[in-house]
Amino acid sequence: MTLISLAGMAAIVWLEMPPSERMMVSLTCRSVIQRTAHRAARRAGRAGMGAELHEHMPTAHASYGVAYRLAQLRDRL
Repeated sequence: MTLISLAGMAAIVWLEMPPSERMMVSLTCRSVIQRTAHRAARRAGRAGMGAELHEHMPTAHASYGVAYRLAQLRDRL
C-alpha cells in the first residue's frame, strides 16, 4: 500500500512540474546513470586485465564482456 502511495505521489509531482524542470531532472538522472556505468565498466575492465595477467582467461573474458556491455549501455544513454 505504501509503495502504491509513493508511486502515485511521484507521478503527481512529475506531472505538476514545469517542462524545463522535468528536462533538468531527466538530464541529471541520465548523467548519474552514465557516470555509474562508466565507473562499473572501468572496474570490470581492470578486473579483466588483472585476471588476464594472472593467466585466468575464463574470468578475463567474462570481465571484458561485462565491461563491454556496460560501456554500450553508457554510450546509448
